[in-house]
Amino acid sequence: MDEPLQAGLARFISRCDYNKIAEKFVDDAKLRVLDWIGCAVAGGGYPQTRMARQLMSVAGWNPQAFALGMPFDVPARSAAFINGIAGHVCELDDGHRTAIGHPGSVTVPVAFALGQAQDSTGKDFLKAVILGYDVFTRLGRMVNPTHYRCWHTTGTVGTFAAAAAASSLLKLTPDEVNNALGLATTMNGGLVESFGSHAKALNIAEACQNGIDAALLAKMGFTGSHSAIMGPKGFIAATCTDPHPENLENPSEETLVSDTAFFKKYSSCGHTNSPLDGLCALMKAHPDIKPEAVEKITVRTYRVAVDITSKLKAATEDEAKFSLPYCFAVQLMFGSVGLKQFAESIRKSPEVLALAKLVKVDEDPEATAAFPKRQATVEITLKDGTTFVEKRLGSSDDADLALVENKFESAAAMMDKDALKEIEQIVLHLEDYPNILPLVAQLKTLKFKD
Repeated sequence: MDEPLQAGLARFISRCDYNKIAEKFVDDAKLRVLDWIGCAVAGGGYPQTRMARQLMSVAGWNPQAFALGMPFDVPARSAAFINGIAGHVCELDDGHRTAIGHPGSVTVPVAFALGQAQDSTGKDFLKAVILGYDVFTRLGRMVNPTHYRCWHTTGTVGTFAAAAAASSLLKLTPDEVNNALGLATTMNGGLVESFGSHAKALNIAEACQNGIDAALLAKMGFTGSHSAIMGPKGFIAATCTDPHPENLENPSEETLVSDTAFFKKYSSCGHTNSPLDGLCALMKAHPDIKPEAVEKITVRTYRVAVDITSKLKAATEDEAKFSLPYCFAVQLMFGSVGLKQFAESIRKSPEVLALAKLVKVDEDPEATAAFPKRQATVEITLKDGTTFVEKRLGSSDDADLALVENKFESAAAMMDKDALKEIEQIVLHLEDYPNILPLVAQLKTLKFKD
């Protein structure tokens, strides 16, 4: 009799052998950790993260792990909650095109929290990160794209990824991991309708915390349904209409998919990326495309992107990050869609808003049919009648160490340069460390205004 898919996934998570993991997956995991740290440092001072610290400071604690900006250690689940928000809130965290979500934000905070609480080795920490990414990618690909019609994959599937990372660090047995996955099924949630509000980051925080709770409960003997994912009334049946169960088949060290996520270049919703790639290509090829010369811009892309990003909204930073017209305007005016471009003074700029009003976003049926590939066509018409067109069949997701290093140093610019270099060197050699405390010590020096 064939092994049930959920049981096979649980067995792999429990018995995964670090020494059988190819070096390319370990190297990729290090870049993911470095990228997440930069995003979390950048997001540590955001109002959402500040409020999360305030919430957890009154919740009572057994000091186990650091949380960005907290003057004392907190329970692992609370640390993952705070750091989960910090790593996602500035919309710079990595993502996955076909799993449609952000694996790093629900994996790395869990690995940091339990890695410190369990005094885990650098190798165990990296293995947990790899497993979290792998589980996120497999399950995300299995339920999408139909799951994403309403469900926020990072909140739903992210809970399984968090549970996988936590189960690995807690060294659960296959049966215990199976229970943790069953519990994660009934503890996850998050809706696309929350995008553009603080609640989007809350979905990530809850996934981190609930994934840890699922693993801890399973370790205590708390049972979860072993058919919760694939059963007739389970997660797949409830949340998607066209599942792809082959993604869960035969998980192993040899079939890992943990290195298939992309690194973000823009501090905005991932659905803005392909159009922005098109705009940047046109600006590079045609220097005469200047803000004052633009008559109109038309973007044709897939329905999901139209639904989520087509409106001009810039009253808050959260809204602006999900507004393609706004993102186009700041790219044209400043040559960047980075953290600085979402400052209140820029969001209220009459020149920026006037330029954004020239951008129209329409659905392209061809792009919709190709989704989750991120296809977009950008057409710019200048006031002299000249028209430029750029079609992108997908986002530009190429990344290497240099790109991640530059992004990390930019995102974490508030830190001392020597500290940045020290963090980078620790992360890039993490497998040699007996624990992650040297890395935690560097991050504990950060102070945010609450």
